[in-house]
Amino acid sequence: MLDPNKDWLPLGSVVSIKGGNRLVMIIGFLAIDGNTRVVWDYVCCPYPEGKRTAEDLFINKESVDEVYQLGHRDAEGLAFEEYLESLKSESNPQE
Repeated sequence: MLDPNKDWLPLGSVVSIKGGNRLVMIIGFLAIDGNTRVVWDYVCCPYPEGKRTAEDLFINKESVDEVYQLGHRDAEGLAFEEYLESLKSESNPQE
């Protein structure tokens, strides 16, 4: 079973955020906040309206409260998740 606080969620997944009051959709991985230079697990947009402004919403896996809709997963996506995990491990050697 997929653990949203540990495993990567595929693009298009719709989730709620702990302490949030609306749903968001995952639109990218390992995103860098241009203002703080912090690397986040996901970049998201509001659901259902999508990306409407230049401002992005960044979250980490631990921020996901509930998965409402899992995005598309296939062999290529699973291989990409392994690649993401290797990148994350390289950038955070203490993990």
